[in-house]
Amino acid sequence: MGLADASRVDGEPTPALPAGPPYACADLVDWLGLAFAMPPGDPRLEDIFYGGPAPTPPLDNLVGAVRYWLEHPEWMDFMDPDSPNHHDKLVERAIYLDRWERHLSPGLRVLDLGGGVGRFTAWLLERGCQVELVDPDLRSLWRALSAVVGGPGAVDLHWATGETLPDLAPVDVVIACEVLCYVEDPAAVLDRVRRLLKPGGVLLLSVEARWGWAMAQDAHEGTIDAFLGDGIVHEPGDRWVRTYTKEALRELLAGWKVEEIFPTHYAHSGPFELSAGPMEVDDALALEARLRAHPVSGPLNRAWAVIARP
Repeated sequence: MGLADASRVDGEPTPALPAGPPYACADLVDWLGLAFAMPPGDPRLEDIFYGGPAPTPPLDNLVGAVRYWLEHPEWMDFMDPDSPNHHDKLVERAIYLDRWERHLSPGLRVLDLGGGVGRFTAWLLERGCQVELVDPDLRSLWRALSAVVGGPGAVDLHWATGETLPDLAPVDVVIACEVLCYVEDPAAVLDRVRRLLKPGGVLLLSVEARWGWAMAQDAHEGTIDAFLGDGIVHEPGDRWVRTYTKEALRELLAGWKVEEIFPTHYAHSGPFELSAGPMEVDDALALEARLRAHPVSGPLNRAWAVIARP
């Protein structure tokens, strides 16, 4: 299911699609700003989109997202240059791409799993890649499409979870940035990803790390027991996050050829945000190296990032 199955929320006819999928972004200008629906890979997504409760704790992330889009759209739509967190999100992307970019050559076919409003999709399309963007939050898909129409590359969108990935043509690369920490069944997601990757393909993923989140400015009040206990942060109706030690992440990736696991501290928006202060990409990368090397700050990374192959 993709844009070919979309219908406008206002009931008007959807614009014609160019040849595809995926569809040349340059020929999607009539889709700019449209609110659309499509058959969800998981029917529970539709219930949550219209304000229903989470049927399982991990889906509280979507319940929170629905509310935040209504209450704080300027923070959710961070690909908008006027968003208050636009710069920070681009710095975070640059931290990942410092290691990942060598696997993302122009022209590749990429699955951006849980890609949200298109932080990586926009960058990939600018390089002329074909992108399949999958996300469980429909409003994020609206913003992602509007952010890339009229530009380079080709894209299709899918309203689904990692466990209910559609049957797509094989891809060269899967990006799953900050995804497996939020899903119900990360092993099932990895199994779906493995089946979609071409021989020799690569998986680029990241997850929330076990310790650093609790000292970040966005840590939720009252979650100290998660820090001291099992590392699962759960605020009903707001968020659910499974944090990982390096050992737990390696266990999850058993059967994959892990080329690299590296920490990132998100110095500009993680546990050292206040002491580090605002910074540009080069400064952030330099500070990342220092924080990784220091014996005290090293274990307090906010995330783990991975390069792996089936």
